[in-house]
Amino acid sequence: MKTLTNLALIAFLLTSTNVFATATPHEHQHDNANPQQQAQIYVCPMHPEVTGTKGDTCPKCGMDLEPKATEGKTAEGTMHNAHEHH
Repeated sequence: MKTLTNLALIAFLLTSTNVFATATPHEHQHDNANPQQQAQIYVCPMHPEVTGTKGDTCPKCGMDLEPKATEGKTAEGTMHNAHEHH
């Protein structure tokens, strides 16, 4: 009888916590977004030390921040590592 009571209690606890866990809305960000979107950093064209996210403006000059060029690419977006720079 004690075992049956314990099993019933365990079953009740497992089902009740599952109901509360799925019924409660929650907001958080997952790390499975596009890696390019995760790594996208925006910088001020006039003040490269100022960084932010999409839609931010530079506090020094008020310009909209632009996407930072990724390594190995020029501002035009073409690869430019085929030769040594002078």
